[in-house]
Amino acid sequence: MRVVVLLLTQTTIDKLAAHAISPEEVRQVNDGDRVVIRNPRPRVEGSILMIGPTHGGRVLTVVLNPDPIDPDAWHVRTAWQASAAQIRRYQSDR
Repeated sequence: MRVVVLLLTQTTIDKLAAHAISPEEVRQVNDGDRVVIRNPRPRVEGSILMIGPTHGGRVLTVVLNPDPIDPDAWHVRTAWQASAAQIRRYQSDR
């Protein structure tokens, strides 16, 4: 899956901060060795999960919704420390 542009709003940045995650860490996941899977519980059609490590070694799960105009742009909705199951999925799909 091609994710070229990450779009963040102030609301999303605040939501990330509540999970102790910075926008830079989300960019690190996108730019690094990550996997992208279909969101099993989407609120928006076409939503995906991006799972991967930050430069600091944290493995994050990031929820992305497609931009309706640009197929390479994705709206960051939230992110969290990946669960054990999500880390296993990341490891098996790499």
